[in-house]
Amino acid sequence: PGPGYQPPTDVTAKFTVLSEGTRGPLAQAWMSWAGVSSPNPQIFALGVKELWEVKAPLDAVIHTLGWPFPRDVFGGSFCYPMEPNLVAIGLVVGLDYRQANLDVHVLLQRLKLHPLFRPYLEGGEMVEWGAKTIPEGGYYALPKRRHGNGALVVGDSAGFVEVASLKGIHYAMFSGMHAARAIFDALKKGDTSAAGLAAYDRAVDGSVIVKDLRARRNMRVVFQKAGFYLGGIQAALMTATGGAFPGGHIHSEKDADVPRAAGVPADTFVPDGKLTFGKVDAVFKAGNATRDDIPSHLVVGPDIPPEVAEMYQHLCPAGVYERQGDKLVVNAPNCVDCKATDVIGPRWTPREGGSGPRYRKM
Repeated sequence: PGPGYQPPTDVTAKFTVLSEGTRGPLAQAWMSWAGVSSPNPQIFALGVKELWEVKAPLDAVIHTLGWPFPRDVFGGSFCYPMEPNLVAIGLVVGLDYRQANLDVHVLLQRLKLHPLFRPYLEGGEMVEWGAKTIPEGGYYALPKRRHGNGALVVGDSAGFVEVASLKGIHYAMFSGMHAARAIFDALKKGDTSAAGLAAYDRAVDGSVIVKDLRARRNMRVVFQKAGFYLGGIQAALMTATGGAFPGGHIHSEKDADVPRAAGVPADTFVPDGKLTFGKVDAVFKAGNATRDDIPSHLVVGPDIPPEVAEMYQHLCPAGVYERQGDKLVVNAPNCVDCKATDVIGPRWTPREGGSGPRYRKM
């Protein structure tokens, strides 16, 4: 939203809780209109996940770092048992990566071929696929204010995610509880003003949410500044000292402002259709309910250079963007609302109701 943006005037509820997840249009519009800023810009990661019905049950929780990621990429993978015959496998990559043609979907397909994971998946069936972005900026990327006249911001919309301990759902629930209490008290007093809801921010600031985020306040940012290995050493020291080392406030830059190297040879990975899959097959497994002739909800510039079109093609895990010759082609119906390009490139706007993925167990 631009400086002159006026928020919608047809929200008639006494209180509105903005809980749209990553980069929700209403939350962004409200913070822009209300002039709410943060010490650091929010930075994000992109996660891609598959659910598999498997023959061999998994009796452990697996987390990995390193391969198949390049050395300068912040990210990791996971594999969880969900039911005796259902496994979740995926990976998360910071969107401040430096290689323009890094492809998160392809990285996940390669990961499944590793002997650590392949025995569990082979002979099984991929039953669901999904992707979303995650706010990783931490303490210094929190909005200075998360309340206003009749409005509260909770969960991922406020950036309540702590990367080191993989906590996000916890804080979304806690912030929702604090919001409910603040609203209940404000209703009893008949006060819908920002002053009447200020107790919400005080409760969040005094809670485990901000306590945890402050203890790891610079942990994610050092990876952006120092790379994976040196950043890992610094992050370990921050963990040991509760954030006291190195102390202070380390500034970050927007993911969209990170320089990226073009011209790196493209990944020629070819899926086999059994253990590994292409992006179109993955979108089908998301239960995508978008009609083919839906108007595009993606705002794309008129003159996209070929190198940038190539980057968008790899960035999007759902095959929305495609480079054809020197032109960018947008397949808007493929979109699963992960918001990756809303962070780095073409902007995402609200689209037709009822469209998008239909996740069942994701």
